[in-house]
Order: sequence, then structure tokens, then C-alpha cells
Amino acid sequence: MLPIDDVSRAALDGSRPADELVVWAWYDGDLAWPDPLGVVSWSLSGSSDASTKVQRQLSLKVADADGSLSPWLFDDPLGVGGVVLQVVYRVGGAGAVNVGWFRVEGNSPDGSVNGYTLPEYGYLEPDSAAAPHERRTFAFTGAVVDVDAVDLTADVDRDKFLAPQSPAGTSPTVLGEVTRLVQRHFPMVVDIGVTDASVSRKLVYDRERLEAVQDLLANINARFRMGGDGEMRVYPITGTDPVWRVEPGQGLVSVHRKQTIDGLYNCWVVEGKEGANGKPVTGTAYLRTGLLRWDGPHGRVPDFYSSEMITTWSQAVAYAETLRDRQAASCAVELEVETVPRPEIQAGDRIEVGCPMPAGHVVYLPGEVVSVSAGGSPIPGPTKFTVSCAYQDVAAAIGRTPFGDHLTSSKPALTWDRMPSTWGALPALTWNNLP
Repeated sequence: MLPIDDVSRAALDGSRPADELVVWAWYDGDLAWPDPLGVVSWSLSGSSDASTKVQRQLSLKVADADGSLSPWLFDDPLGVGGVVLQVVYRVGGAGAVNVGWFRVEGNSPDGSVNGYTLPEYGYLEPDSAAAPHERRTFAFTGAVVDVDAVDLTADVDRDKFLAPQSPAGTSPTVLGEVTRLVQRHFPMVVDIGVTDASVSRKLVYDRERLEAVQDLLANINARFRMGGDGEMRVYPITGTDPVWRVEPGQGLVSVHRKQTIDGLYNCWVVEGKEGANGKPVTGTAYLRTGLLRWDGPHGRVPDFYSSEMITTWSQAVAYAETLRDRQAASCAVELEVETVPRPEIQAGDRIEVGCPMPAGHVVYLPGEVVSVSAGGSPIPGPTKFTVSCAYQDVAAAIGRTPFGDHLTSSKPALTWDRMPSTWGALPALTWNNLP
């Protein structure tokens, strides 16, 4: 969560004058434009998805009255040659939240120019389309510049290793290595709950600097995200308390959910190659109990994985079991939540969502914010979150048996001789009496 003072947090929960987004443009340590940009509309999105290296994207429409902001060169005030944007969310009637710093990656000015023909006695221009004693002139009537920007980790992503590298020093650690890899770009702050670990000197970083940072932090169960002052914050993936509870009628605008069958497997087949002769090896693991069990109501849904790193049958089986256990641990219910503006909540935060139930009560579901988006024209509108709630937590909150447990008890088989007596006698099912 981004730092916010108590007065501003209280103001976000109540009535207040209109909020606003304030954006300053900087270049090489100095202001690239003396005043805040005239933001016509904006959108800001973020994600904690491990597959997303650069996590936050900012889009702006900036008013340009006289053409001074419409870029021609890379070092112009909204150019792509190193301009960074400082973004501040000002809470009406209270303080402000430093949202972060963003690197301009693209711009597209869309301006209008009107042409006029003015009489001017004695004016002659050879080969001019204008008649004698007439001057053709043009006037700029304003523009809107579309600006695309991303958080500063994009600079780290572009800063590739020129040659393979290994950890520095005699006893390298994860946090020490991450600090070394990003120190040219921004400082690093480690949040409470992150535990450091040693790194093998045999590790090799190959070209991708930001991926190396992700992989290092994954080994200590941590992630990174950018803070409001341009710093990288390292935070633990699990074990954090909710930072906010959103209540129906008190901040919560709407909450929706959906399910998809995609990714719900119950068999994992891992393939590898054994020895120098390349003999195939295959290991298999099944989900034998629970809602998604193999040969249960969900059916048979295998998933396949192959790797040349798998060289024995035991390795194949072990990794198949790992994939099975990973799905069980990651089963979740995703909520699409819309709230009043909350500029301090980031992807990766844990919150509690109050969900009204048909019976009339409210259940509170804890979950991780996996994506967040906000925007305005220019006054901020609602903030939208995707919140991933653990399946077990949802089942417990709504008073249902946790995932799979109610299917592990003995249950009589449904056979012809156990059919309800009201169905009457059933004829033998043979090829001769099929419909």
C-alpha cells in the first residue's frame, strides 16, 4: 500500500471536494515543463502477475494550447528520450498520495491548424498560390497529446547484461544481488516479512536483468513493486494482514464474480528423456479425491509438461506431484470489485471484501489484489480491483465444506438395484431395445 496520512484516508471514506491527478514532467533531474500538465483524461493500471515484468501503465491525454508540448524531438517535454512523469493524487479537502514515477514510452500529438488569406497591399510572393496583394497565414488552434508511460522498472528491463554475469562477492545473498542489479536506476526498500537467503556463486545471469531480479526474489517467496517516491519495494508474497476492508454501502460500489473451466486439471503427465540414448521417461500424478477428482463429475482433464531437465522416472513423478499440489494450493475465486477512489491500494496488497449474501448477511472474503485500474476525465472515477480469494477461505466464509473434503467420505454407489422404487421395473438394456 502506498503511504497515506490519516486525514486523507478519512477523507477518502467520506464526502469531499473533487480529487485530482497532478502530473509533473522531468528531464535529466530538472523540470521539463514549469507547470503541472493539463491532464484532460487519464487511466492507470497495475498487476501483480509474475508473468508481467513491468507492472504499472499510465495513459494520459494532455492539453496543448499553443503547440509547445507537442513533441518533435526526443528531449522535448513529453519526448521519449528520458522524460519521466511524477504522478500525485490530490485528495480534495485533505492531503495527497504520491502515486509514483513513470517513464514516457510513447506520444501522439493531435493538433489543429487553420489557414487564413489576408489582404496585404504591395505583397508579392513568387510562385505563390495566393493572388497578388494577398498573404496566406496559419494559426495553431490547440492540440491534445496522447502519452503512454510505464513504471521505472522498464528502464531495468531495457538495461540488458552485455555479457553473462555471476553473483558478486564471496557470500552473495538474494537481497544483496537485487540491490546491486537495480542500484543504477533507483533505491530499494525491503518490507517487513522478507527473509534473505544465500545465492550460489555458480548462478549465471544471462542478458535479462529484470528477469534475474524476479527469479532471485521468487527464491525467498517475495516480489517487487514500485513505490510512490520512485523506489523499488520488495514485499512478501504471503503472510501479510489485510490493509483495508471495503464494506457494502461504505466504499463498495459493486462486486461480481465468474468461473471458468480453463486450467482445472486432475491429471499431470510429465515427460523427459533418460540418459544419452534419449529414452523417454514419463511420470504421472492424479487428483484422486475432491470436487475435481479423476473420473469424478469433472471428468478426465490431463495436463502435459515436458523438459529435457527431467532425466529419471522418479524426477518425472516428483514434478507431476508438484504440479498437482501447486494447483490445489492456487485454487481461487476471483472477485471483480468496484469501489470509491482508493489511490493508496496497489496490486499485491491484501484486502477484505464485504459481500452481501442472499440470506441478508455479509461475509468478508480476504484476498490479494492481483490487478487494479483507475481513471478519470479528469476527475477520478471508481477504482476497479480484481481480488483473488483462496478457495478454502471462500468455502469457510460462506459456511460450505472446504474444497474436496465432503467428497472423501464413503458414499453408496448409484446402481440399478439402488434406484428409487417409484421408478418401477426397468427393462434390461440391450442392443435390441435401444430407442
